[in-house]
Amino acid sequence: MKESSFQLVGKPGISKMLFETNKDFVFKDEVQLETDSNIHIIKNSGEQKNDSIVILKVGIFTSKSLSDVPFKMDLEIKGHFMWDDKLAEDTYQLDSILKQNAPAILYSYLRPIITLITVEANMPPLVIPLMNFSE
Repeated sequence: MKESSFQLVGKPGISKMLFETNKDFVFKDEVQLETDSNIHIIKNSGEQKNDSIVILKVGIFTSKSLSDVPFKMDLEIKGHFMWDDKLAEDTYQLDSILKQNAPAILYSYLRPIITLITVEANMPPLVIPLMNFSE
């Protein structure tokens, strides 16, 4: 194995978190999970020429009425990524990595946060499924 020329710098951080519970919701049947996501890429975010800020937004039950779901959650996580000059020259591969790999990396940080929030809200733990960012 070889270290990738594309790297996450530091630890990603939550930049937005909205969470609202339905105190009257009764967990009797399985709830059909509804999620939506959005990716925003800010290239050359600072002094460096080979870096980007990638923001992954994930919403859970955001399009439903709170009275119909156990909670509504809207999260945003931000990561700073850098790469070497060789990767910078291959714009096709770089764009693919920024649109697929970077959000997948951020998603891996977001999943346990979502589980922890639901557990701390005295709900059954929600472990959101893995996602395929290449499609």
